[in-house]
Amino acid sequence: MEDKAQGVQPSQDLSWWTRYTRWRQTSKPEGKSAEQRLLDLAGTNLMTNDVHLGPSSQHYMHTIEGGDPDAPPIVCIAGYGAGAAFFYRNMAGLASAFKLHAVDLLGCGMSGRPTFQARNTAQAEDFFIDSLSQWREKQGLDRMILVGHSLGGYLSACYALRHPQHISHLILVCPAGVASRPQDWQPPESLRNPWTMRGQMYRAGLRFWDWGVTPGTVIRGLGPWGPRLISGYTRRRFHEGQPMTEPELAAFEEYFYHITADRGSGEFALRHLLGPFAWARNALETRLHELKVPVSFIYGEHDWMDPRKGQKACRDVVERRGRLSPDDLQVTVVPKAGHYPFLDQPQVFMKALLQQTQRQQPSKAAQEGAMNTMKPPEDDTGDLDVVHLNTEPGVPDRFEATNGHVQPAKGS
Repeated sequence: MEDKAQGVQPSQDLSWWTRYTRWRQTSKPEGKSAEQRLLDLAGTNLMTNDVHLGPSSQHYMHTIEGGDPDAPPIVCIAGYGAGAAFFYRNMAGLASAFKLHAVDLLGCGMSGRPTFQARNTAQAEDFFIDSLSQWREKQGLDRMILVGHSLGGYLSACYALRHPQHISHLILVCPAGVASRPQDWQPPESLRNPWTMRGQMYRAGLRFWDWGVTPGTVIRGLGPWGPRLISGYTRRRFHEGQPMTEPELAAFEEYFYHITADRGSGEFALRHLLGPFAWARNALETRLHELKVPVSFIYGEHDWMDPRKGQKACRDVVERRGRLSPDDLQVTVVPKAGHYPFLDQPQVFMKALLQQTQRQQPSKAAQEGAMNTMKPPEDDTGDLDVVHLNTEPGVPDRFEATNGHVQPAKGS
């Protein structure tokens, strides 16, 4: 793809003095305008709302809503460094079948940015879970389908473990934090050697991780050069599956910059929740058997979160507590997609999600209606179908996930 990155353009509503003297090229009004430009591409009517939680003016959670108020509620939580509008390609389908709430966790996305004071894993989890619980009460939701992506998946699972009475189904999309680091695990030899450049960079990276340096720290530190870095990264990163059009890329990179360059807050939880190489501090695999609600997984075929980790976790739970329902403990893989299957293959992702929430659907017509609202792909990927990994212990796999690909298992 040709690099057309131009960087984020400053709002013309700002005074010339502000535009040319500020270090960080962002503000809340600019962020909201960028989000709206991205949501305008969703193809459905949506509303945004800031749900105030207190005690300070920064304690509020930004919410994108759509759909029939009487439809089953679905709550979508974005991953680390992302925002609720990342789900824009699926919002038309989701709002057709559900009452959609796409939510920015406290301290993330377009939500308020209170001072982050957590000093350990438990406190970091509490920061997000307690505020999400307050948000649910303010919204008047009794039970909801909870969908969490990446680190948002990890935190969604933590919420479901603590508040199962408010969850009808938990869907973990490419979740982080499933597995803990094996005792015999070692980084690659090239990183362990202190006399190589890569070894030195690895040690520096470990120190930065422990100090709480985040991608947002870097972008804010770069000041006026930050927008172009985000623009270039976006155009290199989000090209798997169904590539974004030029208007999508322009709107997406602008939104991405503003939520990254905003004041640091929830992003500082990363080092308390995950260690280097994304190994969990308090892995879900040791806790999922305590879940009292159905849970299922969706991965991208080329996801850097290994589908086999979710498959293994499901098999362990089947052995320890059994299945709570036919749709409990499913693992679905979206072909030709990476870590963002809802962006890479929105039609196939929507199909996977609808299959996993059939019990919550009012009718089959609602499912068909949701799929009909999705924009058809412009190439042959419209013929793709989801792949289901076997989660029954002791039963051979029809498919296996190896080296980032899902393929028929040997002997099948």
